[in-house]
Amino acid sequence: MHKPLVWFTLLLMIIFASPADAEQLTGKWRGKLQMAPQAALTIGINITHSEKGYSLTLDSPNQGMFDYSPSQFNIDGNRVQFQDDKLNASFSGTLVDGQLQGEFTQGKTLTLNLTKLNEAQLEMLENEGSWYGDLIINNSARLPLVLNIAVAGDGYHVTLDSPKQQSFGIPVDKFNITPAEMTFSSAIINASYSATWQDGSWQGTFVQGSAMPLVLKKKPT
Repeated sequence: MHKPLVWFTLLLMIIFASPADAEQLTGKWRGKLQMAPQAALTIGINITHSEKGYSLTLDSPNQGMFDYSPSQFNIDGNRVQFQDDKLNASFSGTLVDGQLQGEFTQGKTLTLNLTKLNEAQLEMLENEGSWYGDLIINNSARLPLVLNIAVAGDGYHVTLDSPKQQSFGIPVDKFNITPAEMTFSSAIINASYSATWQDGSWQGTFVQGSAMPLVLKKKPT
């Protein structure tokens, strides 16, 4: 549905800052990049600060990418910028009322506003990541599926990939997760899933016309 972003680990730039700036900017920031009416990515910026200065890495949870360093970044007061020259991708944002409001550019420029995760949202990161499984269609046919869970806003931004069919970022409309149960549905492909947590994986049934077994295991980040 869209060409995945790819981040390269290259040069890390460290900028010094005042304690007040560091306290406001340090943390995990998340925002939704809306590329089309039914195509979006959650983009994350992780900012840490020490005596040596700032460090910054990027997350793209809906693509299973975490803690990647952009080619360069700059943090100056309440302004945060990063860019990757090889991908022609960049972001520039300013801290306004607790939110990093800015623009992300990769081919075209899109609005990207980032909000720092609070304590409740940080606890939700336990569920974040890419969950892999093979959909058992029949005794001889399997279809790999990937459920990508990202923490975004007050809940989750969830997408589904079918790599064998070259389909990525399929929107998941409804999603619910507890320590014992997980359910989701996607109207665009008329599919749903219901599972329980057993032996370190989600074991359940995927329904798309017919009901098929599907076990999802989390990929280590």
